[in-house]
Amino acid sequence: MIETLQKEKVDIGSAYKKALSFLERSYLEKKIFMTLPKTENQLSWFEPLCIPALSPHSRKEIIKKYLLHEKPLPVKAIGAFAWSIINLMDQFSDSEKADLERHFSFHEEYFDRKMNKNGLLPAEIQENWQGDGLRTGILIEDQALYAKILDVLQLLTGDQMYNFKKNRLIRAVRENMDGAYILDRKDSLEIRTNNFIAAYFAPELFLRDDWKKTFEAALRTNELWCDWGGLSILSHIESKYETGGQSWFFINNLAATVLYRLDNSKYSQYIDKVMNSSSANVFWQEHSGRPCEVTVSDGGKVQVKGLFGLSLATFIFLYRIKANKNF
Repeated sequence: MIETLQKEKVDIGSAYKKALSFLERSYLEKKIFMTLPKTENQLSWFEPLCIPALSPHSRKEIIKKYLLHEKPLPVKAIGAFAWSIINLMDQFSDSEKADLERHFSFHEEYFDRKMNKNGLLPAEIQENWQGDGLRTGILIEDQALYAKILDVLQLLTGDQMYNFKKNRLIRAVRENMDGAYILDRKDSLEIRTNNFIAAYFAPELFLRDDWKKTFEAALRTNELWCDWGGLSILSHIESKYETGGQSWFFINNLAATVLYRLDNSKYSQYIDKVMNSSSANVFWQEHSGRPCEVTVSDGGKVQVKGLFGLSLATFIFLYRIKANKNF
């Protein structure tokens, strides 16, 4: 399989159409999720991020489910939900927007009470998508996803208070999470792919040059980049951890999108390799009739690891952005 990912050229347009079909079928058959390590929480950020890639009917069903959920959800779930709503804003009626405003206001007030003295949002251990129990504290992607909640409320209400809170958050992030490169989490020098997640949702958190120096560090061969066309979620140097050596297609797709927006010409070799490996995954790397996630061992062997509808969705988004298509 590693040779296929490295060498086989695939029809990316056909892979896009197949991904659309697979994702819709996965949702209708309630197979859009993969059980993450150490968590059974289906109402995670993985589902709401898929919303713009689904059919209008399926979108409505997911949105309704979230609006009916009365208890606070993790910031990743609500932030991803906010991102999806922002990209579909012109499709909602006034009454639907009123329901969305109530939902996001409830959560924004909840998270606002959790902000620390530095103006940053701490994570709870169950909110760590990697499931390794090691990433606690101030996580870069949580700040980005909280920023999306502020953005959607600004759009829904027109209240400048949310712009004020957003600008305050940006200042706090830059003061506390910048160094030789942007930090994955406050006071940690580990290089991880979560910076790509943050840049995907909220590139405005840092200047373009700050992102570039960070991604230059991440793309070094001895850090995160896998030459077959993906990124290890943890530096090869730090791969003693449980999650070390794994490469997830949804992260690769988000990273390629970020690099495309940042400097398509400079990073084209990385973007093209991700597009090809993700397309190959859609076509051939299937488990129970669905594309799979990939674990790359130290020896370079590729092993399948369950279902991720999110990998289909993020491949769809990457294709649309490169083809200048709207959501």
